[in-house]
Amino acid sequence: MVIPTDNPGLSLRLLSEADANVLFRLVEQNRSHLRQWLPWLDTSTKVEHTREFIKGTMRRYENSAGFVCSVLFQGSIVGVIGHNSIDKANRISYPGYWLSQSHTGRGIMTCAMRSLIKHAFAELHLNRIDIRVAVGNKKSQAIPDRLGFVKEGVIRQAEWLYDRFVGHTVNGLLRSDWTTKA
Repeated sequence: MVIPTDNPGLSLRLLSEADANVLFRLVEQNRSHLRQWLPWLDTSTKVEHTREFIKGTMRRYENSAGFVCSVLFQGSIVGVIGHNSIDKANRISYPGYWLSQSHTGRGIMTCAMRSLIKHAFAELHLNRIDIRVAVGNKKSQAIPDRLGFVKEGVIRQAEWLYDRFVGHTVNGLLRSDWTTKA
């Protein structure tokens, strides 16, 4: 599966096991950058861990319970984005994303998320997208801010991040909000 974007140099492609080595190397190159806000870095230390992660995302895709895509910029994997989980009964998606440090600040992730949103509402017929961002993660929070999500509140101490709890800002976007903007 490929999700089209508005940027001709950018594409989103469903992760496959063939991506494991490249994705693991990208994580290794960006470990300190990613570790600031992602809690899984210490348990992803071998290419096999990346391969198992990809297999899990493939199972979620097969069960219509979520999926993860590589973010390809000019043909190279520079990050990931996807619906970490999809609540089919309530038609809600819980996306996640990260980008290599060298590709931040270029609008890549905003464009990728815009495409994921379009796909979620048009193809998956979801009603809500719920992005949760660690309080203080300004770069990640900028994505839902730019795309018109509503900050609905903060969940206190929502996640253990290595040595401390962090809260999550809940950002919601409804299909009707998106349709009005589009």
